Amino acid sequence: MHGKKHQGLDYTPLFRFLLSKVGKDWTDIHSQAVARLDRPDPIFWIVALNDADKKSFVRVGENSYYSGLHVDQNNCLARVDPDLKMEDMKPNCSCCTHTFNGQAFTKKFEAT
Repeated sequence: MHGKKHQGLDYTPLFRFLLSKVGKDWTDIHSQAVARLDRPDPIFWIVALNDADKKSFVRVGENSYYSGLHVDQNNCLARVDPDLKMEDMKPNCSCCTHTFNGQAFTKKFEAT
């Protein structure tokens, strides 16, 4: 028999949902998200629960990047780096479409 494979699942709607809830109560957000998922793991691909796991941005897949999120001291969902913008992101090749929070990068690839 085949083991449990999680190939081909698109968690973009989850990540967009989480980004839309920045500033809201984490307990409510988490319960809403978990109720609609096959497993809770993808939530924590972009949401850090402790300082050691915080990242300004997170790469999901080969060329999709999302703002890193965390739960602040008030139990609210927050961006790790609220000043990070798409204009700050640089693609690492010219052959692929790179996205940040679901939008294509505005900067073009520059070979070094």
